[in-house]
Amino acid sequence: MKKLPLLLLSFLPLGCQMPYIFSAWSKSRLDQWDWLFYLLTFPAAWWCCRKEKTGKWDFSALFLLIPMLFLTVTTGFHQINMLGVVSAIMTVFAAVWLICSWHFACRLLPAVMIMLLGTPSSTYIVSVLLMLPVTGAYITKLLLALAGFVWIWSNRMRDFRIKLSTVLFLAAFSGSSLLLFHAGEICFEGIRFTPEFSGHTGEYFGRTIQPDENTKRFFVTSSIRQLRYTRNDVDISVLAVQCGSDIHEIHPASHCLRTSNWTICSESILYVQDDFAVTEIDARKGKNRFLVWVWYSSDEFSTPGFLGFRRHFRPGGNYYTYQLTIPVYDSIEASRSELKNFIKSLKQELPK
Repeated sequence: MKKLPLLLLSFLPLGCQMPYIFSAWSKSRLDQWDWLFYLLTFPAAWWCCRKEKTGKWDFSALFLLIPMLFLTVTTGFHQINMLGVVSAIMTVFAAVWLICSWHFACRLLPAVMIMLLGTPSSTYIVSVLLMLPVTGAYITKLLLALAGFVWIWSNRMRDFRIKLSTVLFLAAFSGSSLLLFHAGEICFEGIRFTPEFSGHTGEYFGRTIQPDENTKRFFVTSSIRQLRYTRNDVDISVLAVQCGSDIHEIHPASHCLRTSNWTICSESILYVQDDFAVTEIDARKGKNRFLVWVWYSSDEFSTPGFLGFRRHFRPGGNYYTYQLTIPVYDSIEASRSELKNFIKSLKQELPK
């Protein structure tokens, strides 16, 4: 079998992802500079492979090629575009490994890493994992790209080649660690909780706020309500969204805060009761400090985190996302207690 036609064929899944990638680069503030990493991939790949001889076919690469190919061609089903792009890039890498041997493919790993940095939503992922603002996430990605070129230079100077067993161990360890770290968010399913948010609930009096044009543009296919509740000196803002058919309109609250240059001090899962939990975010901007509670719900269950919501989302279903925001007056504990009281006062009370 000819090697070049098969190698060119491996780029087809990535080509099918390019309309989405171009759209993300042009429309998303977080992704608008990620084309730079794709541009850097060309000199990186050339530097990796120049004067490098290809080896024999290595069919052990099929253990990577087949699942990556499956994930990228089924993007329309799982609707996780970031996963589709990553698997398309890894499909190309697996094809190189298949037809040119691991000895050749391992040289390309730095170039693959640089290209993966251009994946849409990668800036958000870096900001979440490292608890960084958007600017810090960009700088981190640029430093990782620089590290990739240093890696290539080191390979050339010392003829260093990383073993396949080492790569497999690092990949398994990293993937398992991330899954364990987010297991509570992904797997927890609590009771359904979709409050009505009337004008008067308990001791709280509310009024509807007209969404601004930016909010309307962000939630094009979704139905949104913004309200503000007060009790004495307490002020609670509510954002209630009945999700439409486009999952990409719905982002984690911390994502939106970071894009607005807020500093996320902490973000964790808080169990309000055994069968209901929220994501609690402690955020600052200048001298202002707020406590934010977020949860997602369907007609059958609720989940505190976006990953759990994303796992279950299917277009056409009834899904909701709720965000409660309260200033931190004296302490986190006092604001948290106030949010608990507010939730208990809602018409659709949580079952005991």
